[in-house]
Amino acid sequence: MRPAAILARLGPAAWAVADQCVVSAANFLTVYVFARTMSAAAFGAFAIAQTALLLLTSMQSALLAQPHNVLGARLEGTRYRSFTTALLLAQAAGSVALCGLLAAAGLLLSASISPRGGSVVLALALAALPWMGQELVRRVLYTRGESRAALANDLLTYGLQLCGAIVLVRALGESARPETALAVLGWSSLAGVAAGAWQLRGHVALRGLERAALRASIAEVWGFGKWLGAQNALAWLGTQGHAWIVAVMLGAEQVGLYRAATHLVNVLNPIRQAAYNYLPARGSLSYRDGGGAGLALWMRKVSRVLALAPLPLCALLVAFPGPLLALAYGDKYASVELALILALSAASQYFTFIKYPFDVGILALGSPRSIFLLYLLPVLMLFTTGVALVHFLGILGVPLSGILINSVLLAATVAAYLRLARGARAAVRTPEVGARALPGKVHG
Repeated sequence: MRPAAILARLGPAAWAVADQCVVSAANFLTVYVFARTMSAAAFGAFAIAQTALLLLTSMQSALLAQPHNVLGARLEGTRYRSFTTALLLAQAAGSVALCGLLAAAGLLLSASISPRGGSVVLALALAALPWMGQELVRRVLYTRGESRAALANDLLTYGLQLCGAIVLVRALGESARPETALAVLGWSSLAGVAAGAWQLRGHVALRGLERAALRASIAEVWGFGKWLGAQNALAWLGTQGHAWIVAVMLGAEQVGLYRAATHLVNVLNPIRQAAYNYLPARGSLSYRDGGGAGLALWMRKVSRVLALAPLPLCALLVAFPGPLLALAYGDKYASVELALILALSAASQYFTFIKYPFDVGILALGSPRSIFLLYLLPVLMLFTTGVALVHFLGILGVPLSGILINSVLLAATVAAYLRLARGARAAVRTPEVGARALPGKVHG
């Protein structure tokens, strides 16, 4: 049987995994090509800019994509198309405004303080606009379980990205600059946006869109996503903020060394991102259809899968970090310190897989504010123990801080989910106006 036929029989989840394998493999190889070829300082500057891209897409995910995945999954027909149209219009306006501010900041920085730094910020602004648009296209497709269409879009986008990266480093070698690397990301994403405009034609309805419906949809998304947006900003600071701290305290070259070593941990990304894209809508539907008991059963199944799926790769990275670095980069990043950093980073990331089903459970129970409050913990720890560990241990302090932060966050997230689940069960048992409360809703 051909691979496409096997995927078709397995359903949307299999297409989602295949899609994320494409995205993660292309991103992994793109960054790997840059890390192996560019100078450590140039790669460090690119890595810092890339963390800003991650922040922007993380905020977009919280404010637009995740609300669409959770709220849009429950809608049908005209109501769904109106909701999606409002979301896409809000994304277009917000992205243009945000990237315009970034471009202005880059021009100001270039004219007043650092021409090189301003040039990188300007390149980031130009790349971010199509990058964010393409990411939202694929997330909207996932709301309707159209993971096969998302795969087609990503094959185009990330295929062009990888080809562009290879052409760039072959042409420029070590003289490749972070600005040109960011341009590769931007142009390839633009192709994905163009394809996505055709793919989403059945998801939108510009004709007959009323202002009242537009405002109501945006208000609903904002009400759901504002806490997620704040939480994702905190999550970015807790997980990616180390790069900025290292840049300020130790310089861009140290960022390049750290990111090159820990980049190998990104072999886990297909599993992680497939879960992030596919599970929120499914968790929401499990709670809608089965109430708290249905959600708990779904979470138990998902938790087992996410605990076991990354285990072989994590074990390999922890057991053989030195040989894997040598295999990937030769002698360029060969050191005992970088090998230890790779092993510790892999161990730290395993906690995120165990934690994620509880994040989805909290969202399905309708409490994004709880997620926001939980992610205050990593930020507080980053700017206390994290800064101290980097100060005393250099870049080795980053993965040590990550293990400490992720373990504390895991314990707090499990406790928060259990508290909310108990509240949901109590609400279902509480009679309202002589009638039993409907399952799938949290009252009070």
